[in-house]
Amino acid sequence: MIGGALLACPVVEPGAQTVKVLLPGSAEIWYDICSAKAYKGGRSLSLPVNLDTAPVFQRGGSVVCRSTGSAKCTADYQELPLNVTVALNSQGSADGDLYLDDGHSFEYRDRKAFCLRRFNLLSGRLLCRPATGEGRFDCETVVQSVTIMGVKNKPSRVNVHVSGADAISASFEFLETCCMLTLNNLNLRVVMDWEIQIN
Repeated sequence: MIGGALLACPVVEPGAQTVKVLLPGSAEIWYDICSAKAYKGGRSLSLPVNLDTAPVFQRGGSVVCRSTGSAKCTADYQELPLNVTVALNSQGSADGDLYLDDGHSFEYRDRKAFCLRRFNLLSGRLLCRPATGEGRFDCETVVQSVTIMGVKNKPSRVNVHVSGADAISASFEFLETCCMLTLNNLNLRVVMDWEIQIN
């Protein structure tokens, strides 16, 4: 496990062509992060692997933020946009936190120079709000895209509302075969309050 949301199954045998993965929790849903295919927990899977693949799953009910692109050092990662990946549980909800600071000083401790944001999806509404009243850290990090796994039906529209501005319609792509909704080109500052309404 990588935190409470991600399960990685490394390939540890030379020349292995398959790997056995135990997905915990019989009431859990697990999503393959590459294909977005959903699996019920409480069972073992035998999956094909090669030198380029290692199975990674995201737990249903979690939200994981990933930098898009690559960087050479921690400071460069601060400049990269984020992809927010939402994995719905059986009730159609998910939540997760994102922590940001300058990545190199003790300002987070000495001056509370950090940002802790909470992402929560419930009833088709994804919110980005402060997770705590502590901490002040202004950065230019943006959420470029949102991927939601486990969406049963294609929405008729998706609206984005940033605090202090009018709601705007967002373009989206829905892949029915894997129940995945993707919103691109959002450019939403992570330190701002905003919401995405899926109808």
